[in-house]
Amino acid sequence: MDQGDRRRAAWISYEWAQQPYWALIATFIFTPYFAAGFVGDAAKGQSLLGYAGAISGLAIAILSPLVGANVDARRNPRAWLVGLAFPFVIASAALWLAVPGETARIPLILGCLVVAGVAAELGVTVMNALLPVVARPGQLGRLSGTAWALAYVAALLTLFIVLFCFSLPKVPMLGLSKALHEPDRIVGPMVALWFLAFAWPLMLIAPKPSEGAGEKPLAELWATLKSLPSRPHMATFLIGRMLLGDGISSIIAFGGVLAAGLFGWTTTQLGLYAILLSIAAGIGTFIGGRVDQKIGSKATVLVASGVVLFGAVGIGLVGQDTIFFVIPVAPAQADQALFASIPERMYLFFSMFIGLTFGTAQSSLRAWMAELAPPGETGRWFGLYALSGKATAFLAPLVIAVGTKLAGDQRISVVVSAVFMALGAIVLAKAPRKAPYPQAASAPLK
Repeated sequence: MDQGDRRRAAWISYEWAQQPYWALIATFIFTPYFAAGFVGDAAKGQSLLGYAGAISGLAIAILSPLVGANVDARRNPRAWLVGLAFPFVIASAALWLAVPGETARIPLILGCLVVAGVAAELGVTVMNALLPVVARPGQLGRLSGTAWALAYVAALLTLFIVLFCFSLPKVPMLGLSKALHEPDRIVGPMVALWFLAFAWPLMLIAPKPSEGAGEKPLAELWATLKSLPSRPHMATFLIGRMLLGDGISSIIAFGGVLAAGLFGWTTTQLGLYAILLSIAAGIGTFIGGRVDQKIGSKATVLVASGVVLFGAVGIGLVGQDTIFFVIPVAPAQADQALFASIPERMYLFFSMFIGLTFGTAQSSLRAWMAELAPPGETGRWFGLYALSGKATAFLAPLVIAVGTKLAGDQRISVVVSAVFMALGAIVLAKAPRKAPYPQAASAPLK
């Protein structure tokens, strides 16, 4: 294995290291527990998570461009990866403190969720900036899709550990107490340990961006921002990515919370739901990377976005005791078999469309950005890419939080997500498939 292969493997390993955070904490296990178990009121808990998401999104929107520009200017991706690992690991591990009934700790736990989320997203900014440096020529989409697909394998493995070691057994491993929701809370320390085990290779051998970068990251970032009017294709892409990314992130982030509130799903049911979605996502993203290489990133993003939107709209039509708003059905019962009710099955059916294509949409967006970014400026443009993903990310959770509180209906999250996705796809359809200026060859690895 040569130097390039080792760096590609390390790059993939970092994605593998991060994915359990998104699966176990941000989506399927901890946040549903936070809303329905720790807070004790699913609607109130979703509202609090919305406010926390708004704070995270605002912080990421401000910090990501600065981090990306600094990576370009200082050529220091390893320092950033190591520095961001500390707050991420500490905040994730501290989620163990979310003991049911300890409501005085709600601000602490929300703070940990914000810190972990911000550190994770900034780490992604650094990682994304390295994509065009480590990928073989013409294989940006393939490498991005492969990494994303393998990351879902990591999500599956950790979900299986939670389900079969802690949730399903009458006596969980390590003597964990189900009464104290320790199988839900253990995911925080698990994520921290998993990240430490697999993120270090990229921290050690991450290549540096081009030597052509300067030494004034703030000035160069400002120059990049001022160049947007002369690069309308980049502005169009970033606005479309902003809207589409926010919609997809919202439907994924609140999907488990919504299911827990609608059907009273336990950790076991949420874990199985997460496993099904992760299997679908892994298969879909692996295939999507190959499709991207054949038809291009733009076409792949638009097709995948349409399928995700279809699934999201379908989920919004499922209620506790109705489907399509007007057809009454028997609600889920605690003594039934898993996913036995019609609403639960409809929810799973439409969720599979989301699972098969949301990873492909996000992976191909990343590859599309790498194709559009000017050579030697990937860090700052991926910083703006992260900003575009979070500039309204604080708005979508905020609208969900306020809407849920006012309407008392968790399905508000679906409406908000669908609107953002539809608008994003419309804008992205106007962006070019390739950069309208010559692309220089990638800088040699350093």
